[in-house]
Amino acid sequence: MQADALSARIDLTVRLESLTQYYGVYLLISGDVVQRFSKPEKYHIRFLDRAIVKGRQEAITVCEVLDVEVEPVRSLKIQILPVFEEGLEQYCQGNFAKAQLYFEHIVALNPADKPSRI
Repeated sequence: MQADALSARIDLTVRLESLTQYYGVYLLISGDVVQRFSKPEKYHIRFLDRAIVKGRQEAITVCEVLDVEVEPVRSLKIQILPVFEEGLEQYCQGNFAKAQLYFEHIVALNPADKPSRI
């Protein structure tokens, strides 16, 4: 049983690592990992998506860890995090034109922010 649990975690880690290329980010973690943090406020985490990865039936929450980014990208992403979150909220509510304005604003400030371009 322990080996199966460990294999599942390793498999999920590999799947998340492969998604870093798709999203163009340095480090992704699942929402389950974020929930296990004893002090989540110590970290800058950006929710990106819900995705179904190979070997899973249900979608997992995919989050970017901003703290591992290089400066000045890290500071910029942290600064515009509220704009990203509002854009995502508008998108989830079906306000696609409004969401697009938020993400276009982010891309104007940071053209390398691939999650905002996506």
